[in-house]
Formats: sequence, structure tokens, C-alpha cells
Amino acid sequence: MAMKKIIQLLFILFIFLISAISAFGDTGEKILIASGVVPHHMLAKEIIINFFEFVAKQEKHPETVILLSPDHFNCSALQKENSFISIDWETDDLKLDEILVNCKLLKELSISNKIKPTRSSVLAEFGITNLLPFIKEYLPKTKIIPIIIPEDISREQVSQLIVTIDNIAPSKTLLVASVDFSHYLPPGAASFHDTKSIRVLLNFEKEHFENIEVDSWQSLYAVRLFAKLRESEKPTFIAHKNSVDFLPYDLNSTTSYFSVVFQEGKPGENLQAETILLAGDMMLGRGTKKLMGENSIYYPFQKIVQLLRGVDIVFANLEGPVVKNPPEFSVDSLKFSFHTNVLESIKWSKINLLSLANNHIMDMEEKGFQETIDWLGKYQLNSIGNPLSSYQNSLNLSFSTEHSVFLAFNRILPYINYQEEIIAEIKKVKLNNPGKIIIVSMHWGNEYELTSSHAQRELAHKVIAAGADIIVGHHPHVVQEIELIQGKPVFYSLGNFIFDQQSFPETREGLIVSLSIEG
Repeated sequence: MAMKKIIQLLFILFIFLISAISAFGDTGEKILIASGVVPHHMLAKEIIINFFEFVAKQEKHPETVILLSPDHFNCSALQKENSFISIDWETDDLKLDEILVNCKLLKELSISNKIKPTRSSVLAEFGITNLLPFIKEYLPKTKIIPIIIPEDISREQVSQLIVTIDNIAPSKTLLVASVDFSHYLPPGAASFHDTKSIRVLLNFEKEHFENIEVDSWQSLYAVRLFAKLRESEKPTFIAHKNSVDFLPYDLNSTTSYFSVVFQEGKPGENLQAETILLAGDMMLGRGTKKLMGENSIYYPFQKIVQLLRGVDIVFANLEGPVVKNPPEFSVDSLKFSFHTNVLESIKWSKINLLSLANNHIMDMEEKGFQETIDWLGKYQLNSIGNPLSSYQNSLNLSFSTEHSVFLAFNRILPYINYQEEIIAEIKKVKLNNPGKIIIVSMHWGNEYELTSSHAQRELAHKVIAAGADIIVGHHPHVVQEIELIQGKPVFYSLGNFIFDQQSFPETREGLIVSLSIEG
């Protein structure tokens, strides 16, 4: 009899639990995929199909897809306010391409987030409309919420939106970033940029999202944060391709595509990769200053900024001091000095490491050198190379990252680093940084000579023997040869990067070395 009562009580308790769960509306069943990234160029239709086929094959389909897109047509500028853009949530039975919009959830999101309902912007945005036919075909019962993210939306605003979605959206909600990766670059350069973009996305490196070369870093940050909040950080790759993979001819200007889904589980080990660009001599006075005055302070970098962005370290040789009141040197003067506004353009270009080890950094004497250091600090620009090291018993300063160490030395009078101190410093840095790549910048050689000198080659062998893994040279103002010493590359001179020398074609050419350190 007692056993019968116990069974009855357990049965009543079971019914109560079922009722309680049903009362919340959401049973707690999770879809295996929390978020994902998919391209929107129709050239990459194959990847889009593979993405939505993968989602459709899961046992539990999403009830709502929140689709995040870049603001390709800068619609936010017309609104003159910093807000997300979506569809009008007050309309009943609203549809986009015959897909029902989840107006109820969208309205709830708008309560604590700035969302501007602009139907015309959504209908014009191909980051949204290009994906609608695939959602309709592969997820026919799914509702949609389209959200356009303008480029001036901050990380804090994105975080607030995603936290809100996580708090109020049912478990069967899929967040999709409609994002294309590297743009307007040759395939090799695009792949180089993707190395960092994919690493930042998968490792969830919050502070680096704002400097990756994609058309909406905010959308990528959003899907990755949502994956973390929903404890679904395990990546499954769909594809990584470039536009040249879909065309029968080569292109110098391409787009790359990366697609991934984040499923229930832990993210796994972080990707280990670092990307570096090494450029030549940069002189921002004289003729360059004149052109900047006629155009803008950003003029020297406008046509190459796409290459410089989205890279961990962008290095160049700053061929002169930066001071608040630079004197007006004559056009034929061999002394340089740059106004502090050049640092604004350098910062904008994403150059973040400068060599001061050259024969012009002291053109405004020691006072000008110290002012240069102070201004670089104010603009949060890193520098290496101390032209006064021989006179102050202080060897060159180095700059270190997780995977590499940078050093810079000057061999051109009047302030030079002696060979003995160069070799000693490299050996010390190598000893203190086991496993790191040692990158050495050398200001050396003879101006306008297209091949390196005997002195350059002799020192290069000593520098490599001391522990350097790569040498990049400056000062000749023309490109010199490349040599492998013990398997280590030596670029004897990268030539000019930003300069006003027009005397002969070789001074108007230069190299930029891309270096990717992985594993």
C-alpha cells in the first residue's frame, strides 16, 4: 500500500515538472549550431549552399535565423545616428522573400538596443537579400531577423546586442554573419591577410577584431561572442577559398571567402600564427609634404592601405625626426624633419612599428630625437633603434611579440652601431628568446647601388651566425638582391617605401616583405 502511494506521488511530481517546463514555452532543446559565418558574393554560391546544407542536416533546425550584414551602401550616414538597421517590427505577418520575420523578438531586442527600422535599406542590402533564397530553400520553417551593422558601430554596442539576444532569444536561434573576407588584393596577399582574420575569429581575440581585413569585423565578433555565451565554440570548417578558385582566369584584385559553424563544445587549442609586413625607407617631408598639403595627410598611404590593414605588425624605417615646429629645409637639402601630423597618417595606415636606426633621425640633433620619441609615445607607435647607443653605453632597444623579436641597427655615419655591439646584442636577444624569430633591420650599404657591397655581405653572414632569422636592409633607396644564408633570407635593400625621389625609375620601386609565423 505504501509503495502504491509513493508511485502515485512520483507520478504527480513528474506531471508537475512537465507542466512547469511547458509553461516556459522553450523546452530547453538546443540546436547543435549556435552561429556561423557565410559569404554573400554569389560567385561563392557553392560555399553558401554547403553552409546551409550543413545546417539543414542537423537534427534540430533553428526556429529563427538572425542574419548580420555589413552596411555596404553606408545607409547609416543618411540616418545621421549610430544605430543598427533592421526591418519595421510593428508590421504583422511581415515577410522578406516569403520568409516570415520574427517581429516579436526583434521588437524585444529594440528595447535595450538602438535599432533603426529602415525597410528600404534592408531590401537594398545584398549581404541580406543574397542569402534569403538559401534560407527559404534549406530552412523553410525558419523565421528571420535581418540586422545591418554600420562600420562605426563599437564593440561595446555589439556586445550589448549579443548579450540581449542570448538572454531573450530561444535556444533554437542561429546567428549568421554574412561576411566576405580579404578584398582588392592579389590571391597571395589575400591569403596572408586571412591568416590573422581566421586566427582572431577562432581564438576569439577580442582586442584584435577591429584590425582584421574583412567587410564587417563587428558581425564576426558578434557570432563568436554568441558562440561563447551559448557554450558552442567548437568550430567546423565549411570552406576557405578565393574568388580566383571560381574563375577561369587570374585576378590581381580578389575577394576571399571563409565559412565556419560553431557547434556545442569547447573551442580547442588556439591557432598560433603571426603576420608581419616589412617595408623600406619612409620620408614624409620635402616633396611628400607638398603632396600631402595639396591632397590630405593620408595621401601617401591611400592606395596601399588595404595591404597594410589586418596585419599584426607593419614595420617601416622612419627616415627623419618628428617635431612640432619643423624648419623649412630647402628642396635640395639632405636634412629631413616631419610635422607631427604625419603620425596621424601613419597611425591611420596601421603601421605600428618604426625603425629609428638611420642616419637622418638625428637631423634635429638630440633634442629632436627625444621629441620624436615623445610624439611616438603619444600616438602609441612602437619604435626600435637607438642612434646614440654607442655614446650612452645603451644598446638598441628591441620590440618583442609572442613569436618574434625586432632589432634595428644603423651603419651609416655620423651615428653608427659598431659591429661588435650589433653581434653581442643579437646573441643576447637570441639567448633570452628561445624559439622566437629574430628579425633584424640594417641601415647600411651605398646609395643607388643595385647590388650589395662587400661590407654588407660580410656583416650579413655575421648577423645570421649570431642568431638572426631574417634581415631587411634600408638606405640605398633602390632594391638590392636577396640572398639565403644558412637558409635565412637577407633582403639587402627593400628600396623606398614612401619617398619623393624621382631621379630614375629604381628609386620609385620598392619591396614589402610579408612574413607569416605559424605553429
